[in-house]
Amino acid sequence: MVSTEDLVLGFANTHGHLGRLSERFADCAGLRDWLIQQQGVDSKVLVVTAADVIEAREIRDALVTVMVSHADAEAATADELLVAEHALQRAAQRYPLQANITREGAGLSSAQAGVAGVIGSVLASVVELAQSGQWNRFKACRNCHHSFVDQSRNASATFCRTSCKSQAGMRAYRSRQRGTAEQ
Repeated sequence: MVSTEDLVLGFANTHGHLGRLSERFADCAGLRDWLIQQQGVDSKVLVVTAADVIEAREIRDALVTVMVSHADAEAATADELLVAEHALQRAAQRYPLQANITREGAGLSSAQAGVAGVIGSVLASVVELAQSGQWNRFKACRNCHHSFVDQSRNASATFCRTSCKSQAGMRAYRSRQRGTAEQ
């Protein structure tokens, strides 16, 4: 079983990372492969439609938008965040969750199987992370949008790797140089 953190990061990191990696949800086969790889879904009974691919990308992109705002409050506009939050709210209505209460604790899980079950599990994981106070540490890099967990003491990380920080710094430097050269 994949951990809550790994499920959320694994789902969020299926996008192309601005060309650095290939889009994992480009088609039905890509989403199907990811579902089998990440969740061990039985490939014989798994049916993935084009609508499932579109839905998975929409939810993933909404999660990444929220995670980008965790890394840099000004990286996503208020309108982009509103659209992302509405997409996640619509998804929560389409993929119902059930409460699992035991003497050891409580948690959420998907009430469905297949593609809907995995997407529901991703949403349940986000809710559990938010309730544990860890959700704000799940960020997307300001440079490449690769999702990561901020392990810094003061939760101030904004880049997934030092090379991304260097690239962003170099872009800012070149932009400033072009600005002074034009004056």
